[in-house]
Amino acid sequence: MKKIVIILVILILLGGGGAAAWWFFLRAPDEAAEEVVEAPPPVLSQISLAPFPVSIVKDGSVVRTIWFELVLTLDDPEKHAAIEARLPQLNDALVAELHGLLPRKMVEQSGYDERIIKDRLLKVLAERFGEGMVPDLTIRNIQILDSK
Repeated sequence: MKKIVIILVILILLGGGGAAAWWFFLRAPDEAAEEVVEAPPPVLSQISLAPFPVSIVKDGSVVRTIWFELVLTLDDPEKHAAIEARLPQLNDALVAELHGLLPRKMVEQSGYDERIIKDRLLKVLAERFGEGMVPDLTIRNIQILDSK
């Protein structure tokens, strides 16, 4: 009886090993597993906005003019077309936010922190045009002109 049990255990182990070998090495792979398609990388495009001024006013007169040159980076051709169709509204939103963000007193005390400006402009664009519509914005140039 003991020999029969040992022989059965050995046969079960050999059968299990043979089944595992067939499963991992000899069977045909699943077709569903082969159809893993990687998403193509996003197509990046840029829109360079024409330089525009933001005036700092004190006592009813312009004391400083700041010219901004911005570049929008988009990750989808459909977003590119939608933004280009609404460029006047986009420029208006950016200028309005910069007028609120750059009062003369703040600029004199803390200067121009490009990171704060960029974050605020991206937030305004997300509120006006939808989250993720403009994934990135680059401040290409800031030129400061004092009025005399």
